[in-house]
Amino acid sequence: MAQIDWILYLTAATFYAISSVIYIYCLVFKKEKKLNFAINSALLGLLFHSVSVALRWITAEHGPYISMYEVLSSYAWVSVALFLLAQQKYEKIKIAGFIAMPVAFLIMGIGSTYSRDIQLIPASLRSYWLIAHVGFAKLAFGSILVAVGIAALYILKERHSNRSGTDENSFYDRLPELKVMDDLMYRFVASGLLFLTIMIGAGAIWANQTWGRYWGWDPTETWSLITWFTYGICLHLRMNVGWSGKRIAWLIIFSIFVLAFSLFGIGYVYSGLHTSYLTS
Repeated sequence: MAQIDWILYLTAATFYAISSVIYIYCLVFKKEKKLNFAINSALLGLLFHSVSVALRWITAEHGPYISMYEVLSSYAWVSVALFLLAQQKYEKIKIAGFIAMPVAFLIMGIGSTYSRDIQLIPASLRSYWLIAHVGFAKLAFGSILVAVGIAALYILKERHSNRSGTDENSFYDRLPELKVMDDLMYRFVASGLLFLTIMIGAGAIWANQTWGRYWGWDPTETWSLITWFTYGICLHLRMNVGWSGKRIAWLIIFSIFVLAFSLFGIGYVYSGLHTSYLTS
């Protein structure tokens, strides 16, 4: 079954790669009519990916949060699923897949470099609060990744409008209005911050169960707080200081590097209680 799950994983990654190429092609050459091919490729990839995750879950007898291979795979899955749901509700932002799909593909590529050996789940990880903790972390990343895609579209459309004015036949002028995209950026970042808040709260409860304290300034805990403040400041600037549009868009784009480091990069730089649970 493990071999089948790996084949399905590679198949999903291949469809994500195809989707990424088509999204980028549509953006560069303004081929809006080809976007359905990109969306269908992403959907097929998600289907194969879902079966891969399910088979791994059944075989390992635990959720995808022990090894880095499982963790990265599940982050990619949630990101693609959230993006596809978002573009279904807000159809005009579907070209934002030129950010979401390559990121998901790269996450899967990085995940494939780690060991795929099944790891037994330690007793300390058999907790509802850990499941909530890692689940909301993935939702936060997926929500903010969608916000990054919209932010990139905002910058592209605003630059095009300044150079060319408006044209009903323009690719960029068929995107949502700038005010609409500004509002969508706010909504997805606000959702991401809410998910981060729940993630930190659930993680503190789990930490108390496991280590006898709610907070210990472990590197992962510290960086999760830095990330929370980063997006809190972003929303504060948007709501109370009057920042909007391009300034907020650039801030959202740069801030995701802080989020990505707090979720994926800490183990490469620090050692701590959290990183000791993630096996290579």
